[in-house]
Amino acid sequence: MTDMQPTDTSAKPRYALSYGLRLDQGTASELTHPRVPILLPDGSVGNMTLHVMNGTADEIKAQLLDSIDAFFDIYADVYADV
Repeated sequence: MTDMQPTDTSAKPRYALSYGLRLDQGTASELTHPRVPILLPDGSVGNMTLHVMNGTADEIKAQLLDSIDAFFDIYADVYADV
């Protein structure tokens, strides 16, 4: 199967999603949400909040997938087709 590019991309804005993942043994505080600086695509500096999830690998994966769904639900109006 070949990659098919949409023919009309002018109506849809482009985005960059920044994320990082790290799996450590043990547990960490889920109450602390440190913010780290990131360099944005336009050259400016922004902040990203780090979140902690504890559990088995399967539990963390389920939490992460739920979190991703919630993120896109929250920002649905930002990236919705016009």
